Amino acid sequence: MAGLQWRKLKLGTGLILGCCLLTTSGFALELGGADISIRSTTEYRLQWSDSPASFMTVDEDQDQDIFETLAIDANWQSLGLTFFSMATYAKDLDGTRQGSIFQDYTDSRGSHRQDFECYYAYLEKTGLFTDDLTIRAGRQYAYGAETVQLDGIWAHYDRPQWMGMEIEVFGGLAVQHYSDLGPDGVGGANLRVRPLPGLALDVNAVIFEETSWESSIYWQPSDLWKFRSRIAFINDHTRFFESGLETTIAATGTVLDFSFYRRYAIASDADFLFDFSYTLDEALSSEMNRLYLMQEQGYLEFDIRISQPISIIKGLTLFGRYTNRSLAHGEDENLYNTDFERVTAGFDLDQCFGWQGFRCSAGISQWWEDRDKFYEAESTSWFVDLEQELFHKLELEAGYYHKTEDVNSLLEDEASTSYRAAVAYRLCDHSRIEFAYEYAQDDFYEDELGVDYINSLTITLDLNF
Repeated sequence: MAGLQWRKLKLGTGLILGCCLLTTSGFALELGGADISIRSTTEYRLQWSDSPASFMTVDEDQDQDIFETLAIDANWQSLGLTFFSMATYAKDLDGTRQGSIFQDYTDSRGSHRQDFECYYAYLEKTGLFTDDLTIRAGRQYAYGAETVQLDGIWAHYDRPQWMGMEIEVFGGLAVQHYSDLGPDGVGGANLRVRPLPGLALDVNAVIFEETSWESSIYWQPSDLWKFRSRIAFINDHTRFFESGLETTIAATGTVLDFSFYRRYAIASDADFLFDFSYTLDEALSSEMNRLYLMQEQGYLEFDIRISQPISIIKGLTLFGRYTNRSLAHGEDENLYNTDFERVTAGFDLDQCFGWQGFRCSAGISQWWEDRDKFYEAESTSWFVDLEQELFHKLELEAGYYHKTEDVNSLLEDEASTSYRAAVAYRLCDHSRIEFAYEYAQDDFYEDELGVDYINSLTITLDLNF
């Protein structure tokens, strides 16, 4: 089996390296008066594990997939026209069987086990009728009360002379890669005004099956203070409210961030586009065509963050965070919704002691949760990430993560550990290749999937013209 894996890996590596040699040998970046920009990421991934328990899952211990992301932009500066596009292609190379631990969304896409998604492809025209107006047409994303993907029209009108006013409107047919929504129309509008320097007021709306509303305020009275607040609705139901304050103590460089978030349970079946009708029983179905998301219940969350640079050691910053979440009154705890507290502390090092190209981040996190008298959990996590750049061409990375959990019910000492190592080399100004290996061991894998560990080897080629 190891020899077969190596031959397949060697074949995949050869294809990628061959692609690199072909695409880096020269390319015309101007066509028909347009400046062309091309960004490509090709990824080959091999996963393997110890033999799964046959009574739990299919006896399949490896999987191979290839992924391609391609973005092409064309800019006709003299005409004020730009075309933007990005698409992805995924292919299962070895026919993952139904019920395998490696089965993913690609494996559910018919007999060919491949998936093509066009994320955006639109034409943008600036200075149409007036210098303040920009229009886009095609497949695109619009942002506001919701993140909307649509086939349609988007227009932006900016009048800085009048309170810094910005107006956006959009409309078309909704696009969702993981649910069959049908030809449903979607539209919306965003309004922003800046009545004072450092102050922005937003009112946004998206009209779909139900109307989503959002209003927010961003205020920065000085470089040392930032205030933000948002409230959102679905029709007449409050969806969430959040507020935050960030301040910097000039004398010490200390950054403090205080935030408050109140989530409300929505009476509707879904928040916006996602389909919650998919059940867990369909998790390994080859006919899966909907994305399962567990709907959150209402809760209240407080978050405090602190960042402190250490002046006596250049490049050293200490950080800490405290989070407290409690379910709203009347909400019941379950597998997905629970009260918890979390404390995290650590440090960042960036080229400390004059060590050029070296970066390090490390920390520890403690978690407590209390669902009911039969289930209480406490866990500790450690994490370390290291990066080193050499000769402006070679990049080395290493990472470690370990988590312990002590649960006083049927699950005892559920621990997980993962290691990651990567090496990347810049072949030329616009080409970069990376080899990354990851090892993940999790007691959950053994209890639920019948394997002790999962390995993955990923080869990634980035091209940018």
